[in-house]
Amino acid sequence: MSKVYVFDPTASDKLSFVRGVGRYLQILKENFPDWTFTDKLVNPLTHNSQTILINPFFNFLQKPVTMRRVAKKQIAVIHDLIPLKYPRHFPAGFRGNLNILFNRFALQNYDLVVTDSETSKKNIIDILGLPESKIKVIYPCLPKSFLKIEKGKFNKNGKLKIENFCLYVGDATWNKNLINLVKAIKIINVTCIFAGKVFEKLSGDFSNAWQKDLNLFISETKDDKRFVFAGFVSDNQLIKLYQQARLNVMPSRDEGFGFSFLEAGNFGCPSVSSDTPVFNEVSQGNSLFFDPENPNDIADKIGEIYFNKELRNSFGQKAKKRSEFFSEKKFQKDFLNLI
Repeated sequence: MSKVYVFDPTASDKLSFVRGVGRYLQILKENFPDWTFTDKLVNPLTHNSQTILINPFFNFLQKPVTMRRVAKKQIAVIHDLIPLKYPRHFPAGFRGNLNILFNRFALQNYDLVVTDSETSKKNIIDILGLPESKIKVIYPCLPKSFLKIEKGKFNKNGKLKIENFCLYVGDATWNKNLINLVKAIKIINVTCIFAGKVFEKLSGDFSNAWQKDLNLFISETKDDKRFVFAGFVSDNQLIKLYQQARLNVMPSRDEGFGFSFLEAGNFGCPSVSSDTPVFNEVSQGNSLFFDPENPNDIADKIGEIYFNKELRNSFGQKAKKRSEFFSEKKFQKDFLNLI
C-alpha cells in the first residue's frame, strides 16, 4: 500500500496557518488522518518505492519545496495563479521572478496537478501550458468545526456586539477589490465587519507594492463607524458571525475558489458576489451577483439582501443547499481516486 507524505509548511511557519494553506491543511488532516504531514523532505524512496508526495501549496513566488523527485508519485496543489495572472498588481521582483522560473522547472517533476475549480484549471492551462489530462479539479470541503452548528452572539474581547451588519472574510490584496466595497458600503450606509488576520492591526508601514490597496483602504475607512475590524477570529467566532450576518459579501475581481460562500451557506447566510466565472461556478447561481467595478451596483445588490428579509431567507436557503455539494465524502473520494 502506498505511503502518502504531505508537505506541511505550517510546522515551521506559524503565520501560514492563518492563511488559505492553513485551512487547506486542516481539511486534509481531518479527512486523511493516516497520511504523514511533515516539513522535512526526507527521501521516502529509500524506505518504500510506493510513496506519494503531495505539495498542498505550490507557490510560484517562493523557493521550490524540491527541485527533484523524492517520491514515486508527486502531486502539486495549485490553488490559483493570481500573482502570475496580474503581474502589474503583484510585482514579483528579481528574486520572485527567479522563483517563478525555478518553480516552472520543479513542476516538471510532478505527475499531477490538483486545483480547486474549473476556473483555476483553465488558468493553469492558459498560463503554464500544462495539458488538461495532467490537471484534476478537487473541490474543497468545510472543516469539521463548521459542521457543528452552535448558537450564540459573536463576542470578541467583550467589544463587538453588533446586531445588523454585512460580513467580509478574507485578505486585502488588489484582487479582493476592497476599495470598491468601501465605496459601496458608504453609498448604502450599512455596517460591515471585516474578519481576517490582515485587519488585526491596521497601522504601521504598508509600503510593499502588494499592500497599495491596503493603504488606501485604511485611509478610506479611518474613523468611520460603519467599518468594524474583527481581525483574526477563531472558527467558533467566525461561525457566530455568519449566523448573525445579514449577508456575506465577496467583491473579488478574481479568485481560485470562493471558500466564504461555503462557510456562509452552511449557516444559511446568503452571499452577494462579483459576477466572475469562479463565483458563478462555486455558487451555481445561488448568489446575488454584481459588477465588481461598479460601486453603485455593489451597493444595490447589498441593499437588496440587507433590507429584504424574504429575499435574504430565500438566497440563504439556496446557498445552504449548494454548500452541501462540497461534502467531505466527495473530497475524500476524489483524492483517494487520484492517488
